[in-house]
Amino acid sequence: MGCEDDDCAHEWHYAPYRTGLGALQRGQGAAAAWLQDQPDHGHLVYTCTGRDTRWDWQVDDRYTYLARLLHDLRLDATPLVTQLRACGPYRPWPQADPTDDDNQFNLAVGILEALARKGNTQATDTLRGYVRDGIRWIDALTTLAHSWPAQWWDDLWETAARRIRSEDAAEVLPASEPWPRWRGRDPRIDTVLNTAQRSRQDARDRRVDLSTTSDTELVALLQAPDTGRAVKVSALHQIRRNARPVPELLDAVEQLAAERQAGLFGALRILGPQVLPAARGWAVDTEHPLFDAAAHLLAEHGEEQDILAILAALDRLTDEWCGHDRLTEGLARILASSPSASHADVRATLIRRLRWWTHASPHSYERSSYLRSLLLLDPDKTTGALPSYLLDCEPGVRLLAAQHAPLTDQTRRWLLTLRDDPIEEASVRQAACTRLNSS
Repeated sequence: MGCEDDDCAHEWHYAPYRTGLGALQRGQGAAAAWLQDQPDHGHLVYTCTGRDTRWDWQVDDRYTYLARLLHDLRLDATPLVTQLRACGPYRPWPQADPTDDDNQFNLAVGILEALARKGNTQATDTLRGYVRDGIRWIDALTTLAHSWPAQWWDDLWETAARRIRSEDAAEVLPASEPWPRWRGRDPRIDTVLNTAQRSRQDARDRRVDLSTTSDTELVALLQAPDTGRAVKVSALHQIRRNARPVPELLDAVEQLAAERQAGLFGALRILGPQVLPAARGWAVDTEHPLFDAAAHLLAEHGEEQDILAILAALDRLTDEWCGHDRLTEGLARILASSPSASHADVRATLIRRLRWWTHASPHSYERSSYLRSLLLLDPDKTTGALPSYLLDCEPGVRLLAAQHAPLTDQTRRWLLTLRDDPIEEASVRQAACTRLNSS
């Protein structure tokens, strides 16, 4: 990850969000539109393919976005090929391969995989070749088997049989492609799959199965003084999986909160509005272990009286890029349903913040949330700005834009592109098709 100011401990930082490079690093659709009109600046794309600029590599999206830019601007994919081959083996911190600081391996595989689905034969040949002789070949193969049609990778089973070793069992997911398809074709593959399967079964056997435990029994487990921490985690997760309110959980919440018990917040969310009286108390007690969580519960289920508590929680996140989305969605929901003149200043402040986060935050995963809130609070201005978001890095943003962007000539052209693009998410393609058919 990077940071916004020059005092950051890391040398690298994001370019200002108002610049073309800064917008590109953040995966903004406006940057993609700008490069369509100014292809001479296409070299900037390489600054984002050589270093992963996502704030959170687990949830922020860039592969499709960058693959499209390389394809549409006719940029050479060779630097990505070189980058992939330069990456060493995966090693956990602190012995990690230095290239992992920039997530160069996953970035190269992700972009090349998408380029291959766009018809780029160099990308296809590179990834298939890497499975044959690359260091992290299982990682690459897993990506290809997940994303490509089976006929593109099925013949690589002989390569896998030749390369696979007993120590690879930790990297293999027996229930995920390509392994179920390849089981039974070669004893070398089967041996490793059996080892991996036994290991995972042993781990499952060590877990506590509470799937048939009643709600009353789950709460009793949580309250019992001799219940271990791992069992409490399982009990709370089971409450969340059951997805039905368990009001008796509130009888145990103070003890669990004092223990900083993992899984408690997820179980409390299931309570819905029943959690509000308790959450309002936690939200004003800065020493309570659930002080920060309370504002998120109020945002999800609260009412007009909870506005100030949610605003205060937002203010505590001033120097953070993550965690605004649930709070702002809750505020927007409350303000939209209670259009009181007394909240006009709060509404205006929230709209300004949402617009700024939408453009400035490098954490692109939350962008669709900000836009949904803006559509509630300021629909006319927000709708008018949506066309360029059809080119955004986040599929959720593209979906929102496909559903709501004004149908100008440019919008129709971009919708046609999304509808027919083989690397687009199915939901976005369908939304684009629906909008075009409705015009």
